[in-house]
Amino acid sequence: MAAAYGGVTPLDRFHSEATVDPALAAQSRLNPDVELELRAAPGTASIVPGAATRVWSYSGHVIKGPPTALQAIPGSYVGPILRFQTGQRVRIHFRNELPEETIIHWHGLDVPAQMDGHPHLAIASGTTYVYEFTIVNRPGTYWYHPHPHERVGPQVNRGLTGVILVSDAAESALKLPSGNDEIVGVIQDRQFDAGNQFVYVSGMSMDRMSGFLGDRILVNGRPSARMSLATRAYRLRLMNGSNSRVYKLAWSDNTPMIVLGTDGGLLERPVVRNYVTLAPAERIDMLLDLSQRLVGSRLVLRSLAFPSRLFEMEMGMGRGRGRGRGMTGSRTLSNGAPFDILAIDVARRERSPFVLPSRLSTYDGAWQPPASVQTRVVRLDFRMMQFLLNGRRFDLTDVAPDETVQAGSTHVWEFDNSGPAMMNMRLGHPMHLHGRQFRILSRQVEPARLGDWNGLRDGFVDEGWKDTVLVTPGEKVRILVRFSKYPGLYLYHCHNLEHEDAGMMRNYRIV
Repeated sequence: MAAAYGGVTPLDRFHSEATVDPALAAQSRLNPDVELELRAAPGTASIVPGAATRVWSYSGHVIKGPPTALQAIPGSYVGPILRFQTGQRVRIHFRNELPEETIIHWHGLDVPAQMDGHPHLAIASGTTYVYEFTIVNRPGTYWYHPHPHERVGPQVNRGLTGVILVSDAAESALKLPSGNDEIVGVIQDRQFDAGNQFVYVSGMSMDRMSGFLGDRILVNGRPSARMSLATRAYRLRLMNGSNSRVYKLAWSDNTPMIVLGTDGGLLERPVVRNYVTLAPAERIDMLLDLSQRLVGSRLVLRSLAFPSRLFEMEMGMGRGRGRGRGMTGSRTLSNGAPFDILAIDVARRERSPFVLPSRLSTYDGAWQPPASVQTRVVRLDFRMMQFLLNGRRFDLTDVAPDETVQAGSTHVWEFDNSGPAMMNMRLGHPMHLHGRQFRILSRQVEPARLGDWNGLRDGFVDEGWKDTVLVTPGEKVRILVRFSKYPGLYLYHCHNLEHEDAGMMRNYRIV
C-alpha cells in the first residue's frame, strides 16, 4: 500500500502514475476556500435500548471557511454532512485512527485520480492523507465512504458513511426548502447480537454471496425513526447507505412521490413516481409537501415488497432458493420484504407558502452519443464461485486495453447481466463509475425476467445524471459517459459491497 503523508501537498507523493496531472499541480498552489480536518476512529453509539454499540465513525471540524461546511448529525454515528459550493477549492486533512488501513472515496465527485480514494492509496493506522480538489460537480447529493481493498463492506457496516451536499447560486435562487426544512436521511440496515453489537458475516456464507442484509432498518443511525413536522413543504434527500439492500420507497397512503433530483443533482423538471427504486449508493431528492395534511395525522415512508430472487441466490439443482451446500444464511429480512422506514407525524399548523418551480436546472437533456462511438460491453459474471467483470477479477493496478480511455472522450458502455450463470446464480448489481456522472440511454430485459423486473421498473428515475445504476438479472443497461479531464487510475464496480470486496471491480485508466 502507498505510504501516508502529512502536512504536505499531493505533489510530494508519487502514486504510481507516470506523470503529475498539471491541473492538480496548479490547484495545489492555490489557497483553499474550505479546509477541514476529518478523522475516522472507533467510538460508541446508543442505538438500541441497553448497552452502547461499538462503531467506527467520521468526525471533524472546520479549519478555514464557512462553519456550515461541516455539520455533525446530533446523536448519530453517521459522519458529518459536508456542504460545498461549486467552484470552491477544498483541502481535507484525513486522519486514520482505526486499527487498520483505510482511505476515503468521494462518491460521485469528479476529482483528480490521486484524490479519488483508490485502494492502492490506503493509509496505515495513525497516519494522515491530505486531499486537495476543486468542486466541479453540479449541485447535488453526494457522499463519502471508505475504500480499502477487500474491507469496504465491513468498514461501512461498522459506521463509516457521510453525506456531501453541493450547491450553487442557481440552485439557491430556486428557494427550495432549506435549513430546518431540508431533511437528509441515510437509510441502512444492520444486525445486532444479544449485546447490542453490530453483526457482520463474511466468508463463504449467503451474506458474502448475495450481500449482507440486516434485520433492523436505521435512518441516520436510528431505528424506528420518527420525525415531528409542520404543515409545510420539506426537501427530503435520501441515500441508500446499505451494503446490499434495495429499497422500493413509497408513502403509506399512496401519495405520489415528487422527485427533484438523483445522484448527479437536480433534474431539468420535477417528475412523479408512485414509488422510487433505490439501490445501494443511489440518492434521491424529493419534495415532501405536508401543507394540506391534518395536524395529528401520520405519514409513513415504506419499502414495498418485490421479488427477492432478483437479489438473493437461487442455487438451483433442487436445493431450494437461498441455500447451497457449504453455505449458511443469517438474514431474517429478505431483500424484497416490506417494512416501514420513517414515520412522519404532522404535529403543528404552520403556513409557509411554497411554489415548486416548473424548471429546476439546465443541462443538455438531449445529449446523445456521436455517430462514431462504439459500445463497450461489460459482462456481469459469476463463475467458479467468483464475481467477475468481463471474466476478470480485481487487481490493484491491472488495466486491460479496453479499460483505457482518452481524457474528455465520450463513450457508450453496456452493462450486460443477461448471460448464462453457474447454477442459476444471476443477481442484480448496482454498477458505479468513479469520478463520473453518466446518462442512462436504455434498458433491455430478456422476456423470461420481465415479470420480476416489472416489480421495480416504474421506480427507476433515469431522466437525470447518475453515477450508480441498478442492473437487474437478465437486463442490459446502456449508459453514455464523458470521461474526466483528469488522467490516472479510477474504478468501476458493483456497489453491492460484498460483491465489490469479492472482486467484482476493475480499474479504468484515463490518459
